Amino acid sequence: MSTERWPVIDTHFHVGVNTINTFIAEDDLIPWMDEAKIDIQIIFQVNEGFTHRTPEWNPYLGNDYVAKIQKMFPERVIGLATINPWHQAPKNYVFPLSKRGQSFNAVTASPTLDEVERCIVDLGLWGLKMHPLEHGYAVNNADLIHPIMDRLTELQEKVNRKLIVVVHAMGDTIFNSPEAVADIAKFYPDLLFLMVHCGFVWGYGTVARVVGPCENVMFDLTTCAQKSVVLEAYEKYGVQRFTAGSDGPFASPSVKMAIVEDVANSEDEKELILGGNLARYLGIPKIKE
Repeated sequence: MSTERWPVIDTHFHVGVNTINTFIAEDDLIPWMDEAKIDIQIIFQVNEGFTHRTPEWNPYLGNDYVAKIQKMFPERVIGLATINPWHQAPKNYVFPLSKRGQSFNAVTASPTLDEVERCIVDLGLWGLKMHPLEHGYAVNNADLIHPIMDRLTELQEKVNRKLIVVVHAMGDTIFNSPEAVADIAKFYPDLLFLMVHCGFVWGYGTVARVVGPCENVMFDLTTCAQKSVVLEAYEKYGVQRFTAGSDGPFASPSVKMAIVEDVANSEDEKELILGGNLARYLGIPKIKE
């Protein structure tokens, strides 16, 4: 008699080559996944030295590389784009103050927005990975981030598939605090935000209260080191709001499993956190065994 189960969807893996990461995804990703019993892996660029297009000097960087791996393993890989929010043309003068607010047209191109569209439409990626701390911006900076989310929302309708935004939200700075994540998410209810690391550094007492009411934010347990930070959210909003990733290749999948097993109250809840909740959202069916 056959049975069905939700796929295990790991939400967090860095691919690419730089001085701290030498993971060749073409060769090593599927063995990693098989050993960890991961059915579908969400991948994105390494944070350090990321670039829009893959450079000639390093074929293992860039959004093109992420798309290459997704194309190689379309049933098992979901790729996200990484973009530089600062590569946008200013709309108005900021300085000198005598011109503040006047229309600015000395620079008009916005490679950031062009890259978002290229990655979703041309490369077929499933959304964005954002690292406000490492890349130097507040995730709720309206002038900087709203144009990106506006474009992503438009593209979600254009390509007719659900897109996601994975945010490094450890709460280790004001750039990615629970308050900042909630502030951006409330403007874009049609996008799903994964609050990675669940704000565990300084989020105790605020995660559930601030982020909980935002139904388009999932609490992602990736390397969330403090169970106490997420317990209130888990008890108040339920298992259906939770996901988890390994933070590979830097952290072992066993770390993810320990965190999930410590939070979940049953095998059914564990199955939902490990992939069922996200599968439902993305329209990915159960696996028949």
